[in-house]
Amino acid sequence: MKKYNLYILTLAGLMVLFNACKDEDLVILPEWESGVHAYTIVADGSASDFKDQETDIPITFNMKWKSIDKENTVNKIELYVLFNEPYIDLDGNPKTAAHGGDEGILWATLEGGDVPTNAEFTNFTITQDEVYQLYSGATYDYENGNGEVPVYANPDAPERDADTRPFIPGDTFSMKWILYTDDGRVFDSWSPSVCTEFPEANCSINWTIVCAETIANPPGDYVLSLEDDYGDGWNGAALQVIVDGVATDYTIDDGFSDTYTVTVPDGTSTLTFGFVSGDYDSEVIFTITSPKGNVIASADGTVTPPAEGELTLDLCLE
Repeated sequence: MKKYNLYILTLAGLMVLFNACKDEDLVILPEWESGVHAYTIVADGSASDFKDQETDIPITFNMKWKSIDKENTVNKIELYVLFNEPYIDLDGNPKTAAHGGDEGILWATLEGGDVPTNAEFTNFTITQDEVYQLYSGATYDYENGNGEVPVYANPDAPERDADTRPFIPGDTFSMKWILYTDDGRVFDSWSPSVCTEFPEANCSINWTIVCAETIANPPGDYVLSLEDDYGDGWNGAALQVIVDGVATDYTIDDGFSDTYTVTVPDGTSTLTFGFVSGDYDSEVIFTITSPKGNVIASADGTVTPPAEGELTLDLCLE
C-alpha cells in the first residue's frame, strides 16, 4: 500500500512540474494570410487563336481576380506575354526558342478603375501587331552556326515577315499575370492545385496561330488544273473563281483535262473559290495552285466528291 501511495505522489509531482514548466509564449499558432488568384478565359464570340496573316484581328479575354475570404483587394494587375517559336537545330532535333524566357515581357498594366472588383470580369483584347511590338527587337541563337540573329531577319525562316506576317503556324503564345494587393503583397506564383484544379482559377492562358481561312493578298496568277476520270468532261460541274463578288466558271466541256491560268488583278480585295455540282461529281479531279506554288484546294476522285459551294482552302503554306 505504501508503494502505491508513493507512485501516486510521484505522478502528481511530475504533473505539477510539467504544468509549472509550460510557457504559453512558446506555443506556436499559425497565422493564416488571405490570398488572391485570377481567372482568365477567351470571351464568348472571340477568336481563340491568332490567324495567319490577319494581324489586326484580336483575341478578347475576360479576366477576374478572386479573394475567397474577401479579406484582400487587388489594386494593380500586370500582364506578361510569352512568345515561343519552334525550330530545328543542326542535328535535326526539334527545339523551341522561348522568346521572353519563363516570365515574358510586360504588355499591359491595369490600375485604378481598370481593375475590376472582387469576382467581377473585365475584358481586354490583344492582336498580333501588339505582340510583334513587344518582340520586334528580339534576337536568338538557333544553333545553326550563325550565332545570335534577329528573329525577324532569320535566313532560315524567310516566310516570317515583320510587316505582313510576323507570326507563322507553329508559333505559340502565353499570358501570365502578377497581382498587387492593398496590403502591399505581390502575388506572382501559385501552387499547382490553384493553377490546374481550383474552380475558376488559372495561372496563365495559352493560344497559338492557325492557318488563315481567307486569302490575305489575292493578286497574282492562279493555276486551275482540271481532270475528268471518265474522259467525257465534267457534265455540268465547274470551278468558280469569285473576285470581289463576281464569279467566273471554269470547266471541262469534253475530254480528260484542261488547265486555266487565272490572273487576279491588283487592287482585288477578296478572292474565293467555289464548286458547282454536276451529274457525275465522283469523276471530278482538280487542283488550285497559288501564285506561290502551293496547292490550296484539290479533289482527287478517290474520296467523297467536293461539296457544292465555297471551297475550304489550305493556306498553311501561304
